[in-house]
Amino acid sequence: MDSVLCSKTKSKKIKDFVPKRARNSACWHRWLNIAMIVGIFTFSFLLRLYRLGAHDFWYDEVYSAHYATYPWDNWNAPLYWIVLHFWVKIFGFSEFSLRTPSMLFSFLTTGIVFLLGKELFNRKTAILATLLIVLSPFHLWYAQEARDYSMVVFWGTLSSYILFLTVKENRFKKWLAFTFVSLAGMYTNYFYVFLVVAQFLYLLCIFRFRIRKIYTSFLLIAGIFGFYIPRFMSKFSFVSKGFWVSPPEWRSLGITLQNYMLGYSGTTFLYALSFFLTLAIFVVLFWVACREKEARRNIVFCIFLFVIPISSVFLFSKLFFSVYLTRGLLLFSPYFYLLIACAVMKLRKKVATVTSCILVGIVGCGSCLYFKEHLYPPLEYHLGAYLKKPVKPIVDFLSRNVGEKDLVALTNISVFEGINFYAKNKFLLYYLFVPQILDTSGRRPVEESPQIIPVHKITAHKFEKIWVISTDWGRTGMPDENSVVVKQWLESHLRLLSSVELDGLWIYCYEKKDSG
Repeated sequence: MDSVLCSKTKSKKIKDFVPKRARNSACWHRWLNIAMIVGIFTFSFLLRLYRLGAHDFWYDEVYSAHYATYPWDNWNAPLYWIVLHFWVKIFGFSEFSLRTPSMLFSFLTTGIVFLLGKELFNRKTAILATLLIVLSPFHLWYAQEARDYSMVVFWGTLSSYILFLTVKENRFKKWLAFTFVSLAGMYTNYFYVFLVVAQFLYLLCIFRFRIRKIYTSFLLIAGIFGFYIPRFMSKFSFVSKGFWVSPPEWRSLGITLQNYMLGYSGTTFLYALSFFLTLAIFVVLFWVACREKEARRNIVFCIFLFVIPISSVFLFSKLFFSVYLTRGLLLFSPYFYLLIACAVMKLRKKVATVTSCILVGIVGCGSCLYFKEHLYPPLEYHLGAYLKKPVKPIVDFLSRNVGEKDLVALTNISVFEGINFYAKNKFLLYYLFVPQILDTSGRRPVEESPQIIPVHKITAHKFEKIWVISTDWGRTGMPDENSVVVKQWLESHLRLLSSVELDGLWIYCYEKKDSG
């Protein structure tokens, strides 16, 4: 009893010793931090929600809509499609509904990044890293797309957070949680394999053979994923015969870093500024790792999970066949933001503040350009990604104007599935291409089929009119290269009757020169 009274007396004396103004200041700072964090996460949610269902589905999302109905009807990792299947049964089938899971997983990832940053470094570093990923136009792009990329980033970041806690405590329950989260990632996207390899190599280098649970966990991951190996190998075999992705060059690594900062929505100046600023920050990071033993181990953790997977994808694409797509590398971006934030927060206070503002400003500019639907023209900066086009107005226009004996053709295959989807296969579509354009970069040529044909073979078909849709995927004001060449051939062999432009989609109507 006396000891309790004594401790209360001591605490009272300490409390009395601390000036009231200092106590109020500490309380104010605590509530300010809480308000800041709540504000960041509220902003993150609203930013991802903004205009979520405003655009029509594009090529890849049409396949997502199909897989949502038949989740096993593909050779991709199945978990995302299963989630989408049950999601649309509950919340309906629309652009907003199908994109909502991606939005939610992206939002949750920002929370995991904050927790991981706080655990690895400190609160300030966690806040800066979280701000970067919240504003990142790269993450916003896939937060608002009905694909599996945001989901796999969530599993990857969560597994790394659990792994870091598990290494500290080495408890069975945490190893089990890490195993199941890793399996969820493996069954969401095949790029997750590279992250698992990096996590294993990190544990092997740091702990060697001291923790037996490490090997049990990874053997369990490999064993359970083994059930899906036949489907995985079928896609692996298909891609190995020649994927449409061109082999990466050394500059592809620099473009990846630029995409992490600005997504596909930067400008020449912003990309250059972000690249050189990133290099300077990594020099600071190296200096910090050399000088501070306490920070070094956690920096090494992030470096393993950032550098090894990207290097592995790059080397695999160089040695075997190319799978180097920056959207697949989105999975490894949270560690990039954590490393950037760590280096900046090690600078002097004023320099750190200015650098943080510049970084947030650059990424914020990228976000503004994303919502303005700006796409940087060079294809290597947005390989496999295109702006979503207004497909429904095109379908409505065709429904009013296309006759029974008319044909409908396209000059970019990326709008092919969208028109089929919204028209409910009302039209027989043809994709017209010029072979010499498709073969320039060593990609797999388009295989001819009854609906996918070289442009010079279209005249063999009987038609009164042919309605040709050309595209401007980069909002440059001009159709893409294939569209230009196809249009030139059509105008030299057919008679142009009319043309209509709808937000970067052109509809040209032709008839044969000897008709009428």
